[in-house]
Amino acid sequence: MTNIAVVVLDTVRSDAFNEAFEWLPGTWFDAAYSTSHWTGGAHASLFTGMYPSEANVTVADWALSTPDRVLAEQLGAAGYRTRAFSANINVSPAYGYDRGFDVFEGTRDTEYPKSSVFNWYRHLEEHEHPRLAYLTGAAAAMGRGYDTGRSLRFGVAEALAGTSLGDDDDGAGRFRSLAESLSPSGPTFLFANLMEAHQPYRAPPSYRSGEPYDMGPAFEATLRNRFDDPDDALADGVDREHAQPDADRARTAYEDSVRYLSDVYREAFDALSAEFDYVVTLGDHGELFGEHGVWEHGYGVYPEVTNVPLVVTGPDFSDGRTDAPVSLLDVYHTVLSLADGTDPDRRGRDLRAVDDERSVTYLTEYNGVATMRRETLRERGYTPAVIDSVDVEYRGLVADGYYGFETNDGWREVGTPPIESPQEEVATLREAVPDNRDGDETSSVPPEVRRRLEELGYA
Repeated sequence: MTNIAVVVLDTVRSDAFNEAFEWLPGTWFDAAYSTSHWTGGAHASLFTGMYPSEANVTVADWALSTPDRVLAEQLGAAGYRTRAFSANINVSPAYGYDRGFDVFEGTRDTEYPKSSVFNWYRHLEEHEHPRLAYLTGAAAAMGRGYDTGRSLRFGVAEALAGTSLGDDDDGAGRFRSLAESLSPSGPTFLFANLMEAHQPYRAPPSYRSGEPYDMGPAFEATLRNRFDDPDDALADGVDREHAQPDADRARTAYEDSVRYLSDVYREAFDALSAEFDYVVTLGDHGELFGEHGVWEHGYGVYPEVTNVPLVVTGPDFSDGRTDAPVSLLDVYHTVLSLADGTDPDRRGRDLRAVDDERSVTYLTEYNGVATMRRETLRERGYTPAVIDSVDVEYRGLVADGYYGFETNDGWREVGTPPIESPQEEVATLREAVPDNRDGDETSSVPPEVRRRLEELGYA
């Protein structure tokens, strides 16, 4: 039995990864694809070996609620100690992602108390001048319906800890400290999600090439850029202040954040590789900066979003690159194969053998707009017709040397298709995927979780 670590670098595009992570040893899978455009769907596949709609983790239900045993549960049953660290509210106990983990840790951003307590961590993170931040925070904590006594006590605790603005208090820094402290005494599985590359692209001051760029409400930008004439597509009164985002500035802030993540993760990786036989480093989805008229990762299955980094370091994974088509489904399969040597009874294949069989094909999924997001967009003045136009379903097809994908403008392709009719292959694969979707996530989302999702552009 071997020690295995899987680290997700949330929102890191493949091209940005190639630039900033060239130091990472192992086998690089250049044609690795996520199954989804967003965190929940991608992690559902990573944890279940199923497509998101098959695992019932889509816009209709964000929780990891499948009755089948998930990855950590399977490894725990095989004798592994399981541990997780997540900086992402989408991958947290709030949505059932602690299933099977003996220990599940996160940043204070995912663990902070209920909405009645002022969130000092978020407030301090957004202000570079601590003294002023504590004064304005105290004023806020004494109003707006907060529990004043508890809120002020938490503020004092943050001040005494003195770590809210320190390097070790962000997700990557805290994970680095965790990695350096681990000394497994038995077979161990470690999972982590790090959020430094996610919007709002706020790298530490020493890494900034310019001021961080605030994308604003992410999906509003997506909608604005989906139409040739935004004025005809939007309701009267919709704020158009950021109708033309500064792509260069946003991309620079993003790349600064990725460089910072690379430097911190390099130290964490050194510690992990000393204790773990295998370290899997990957992305869950990429990011758009106006390509195809779309921003961030809230819409579509464009290759800039679905083509993700994937590097496996360990025995049987020599340094080098392969362009064999692979999926996050293969990561699930490979982890279980490495853990107990059996062939998992789910989708995917062992990444150690992908070059031997290159004729496989995979799907990518976009399943429309969450009910929670529809409500937010309606509140912001978007017409039902506009929202309906993006509340559709698209699929993409991953094949050897090829990626084809559905868009509102029709079928698009990157590379030469190795099969006669890619669109028929999509239909065939889609028919073979059981659709287990049901539920409605809006009724189960606490207000404090929804606010954080809105900040991240998910609602």
